[in-house]
Amino acid sequence: MSELPIVVIGGGAAGIIAAWRAASLGGRVIVLERNKKLGIKLLISGGGKCNITHAGAMEEVRTTFVAGEARFLKPSFFQFTNDDIARMIEAKGVKTYVRPNGRIFPLNGSADDVVDALASYLDDANVDVRLNARVISLKQSNGQIEGVKLDKEEIRSHHVVIATGGASYPKTGTTGDGVAWAKDVGHTIIPLRPALAPIGVEPRLPADWRGIALRNGSLMVFADGKKVAEWRDDIMFSHEGVTGPAALEVSRAAAGLLDQHDVELRFDFFPAKEFLALDAELNALVLSQRDKMIATLLNAWLPNRLVEPLLTVAGVDAATRGHTFTRNHRRSVVQVLKDWKLGNVATVNLERGEVTAGGVTLGEVDPRTMRSRKVKGLYLCGEVLDVAGRVGGYNLQAAFSTGFVAGETAARDCQQEIGIFDHATLLNKTHSDSSPA
Repeated sequence: MSELPIVVIGGGAAGIIAAWRAASLGGRVIVLERNKKLGIKLLISGGGKCNITHAGAMEEVRTTFVAGEARFLKPSFFQFTNDDIARMIEAKGVKTYVRPNGRIFPLNGSADDVVDALASYLDDANVDVRLNARVISLKQSNGQIEGVKLDKEEIRSHHVVIATGGASYPKTGTTGDGVAWAKDVGHTIIPLRPALAPIGVEPRLPADWRGIALRNGSLMVFADGKKVAEWRDDIMFSHEGVTGPAALEVSRAAAGLLDQHDVELRFDFFPAKEFLALDAELNALVLSQRDKMIATLLNAWLPNRLVEPLLTVAGVDAATRGHTFTRNHRRSVVQVLKDWKLGNVATVNLERGEVTAGGVTLGEVDPRTMRSRKVKGLYLCGEVLDVAGRVGGYNLQAAFSTGFVAGETAARDCQQEIGIFDHATLLNKTHSDSSPA
């Protein structure tokens, strides 16, 4: 193999797999990680329990990304699958299990064990891992990568993998540097914006709503009065607005529209019921207990702290009793239950997003190899690319899969460059034996 190393910048999900794969094919690999530990962002995934991937068929996993991203990910998703990453982790003694929703977690709930298992593959492959390494820029000449400049040294290399992640949760080290380096060497960048992030609303929600969870409702995003996104799942009110699975799912759409549109958040408490069906149910409830106040009756349907605010929006006195609760009252309440205006979207915080949308435009990266189409010897993988999927382990799978392809391509290119294409080493190392059984 070449005297010059393959350099992988970033020791997260994509970087670990890229480095392992390149080294397993004979590459001399250096990982440059700015943190004091590998896999910092992995430690916070899945609420700190590490949602490793999703157990669905890879075609199903792929379709959780928008159309162009799904097409881009297809080759890598079938080169390195969810079964592959799960087997790798289990081979190191970390048992996994599948939740009813298909999400795969470590059985013991320890994200640290997952990171340690993955990091051990780098030890096995003799990867040179350098922690607290501060990369400043890439070095290139005439369209060819020449190396990496750090704060205290330079490393010569003709094969550099950018696996630095996006710009969400910057405390974990993902500050968008890799995107900036890609731009510096000629790549087009789709502006970074949050995905899978909490949504801030204005006017601010009442402080005593914080912590209220609403189950199985439908959260809707409206732009200039037109519905543009909707997701059915749980939400929770927070100090800044709305979080929870449904909020995370629609946050990307909200963030993308916020600069040029009036964006509003609405909620349907009962998305499985049509207006007239819900109206009939409320009518039956009122008729069965005509002497009770409507606020008391609605406590069976809603969290107590939301009943009076909802009735106020509907224009109904909370003390109204069933025998004076008119058809118009009822229709007004049902209208709010089906289309409750939570407020205008004020912020979608990139720093608190689980994933970054935007990044290196996909047309400038070969999806079969992760090679840059702009600079020879540059490979891009993971969240530095303009891909962002749904909640559920899909984004980590994209990082693992694209990292695998980037690492494999870098190793093959490195061997071809110096004329030592070892057929016994490379051609016989098929995908079937790339992961431990």
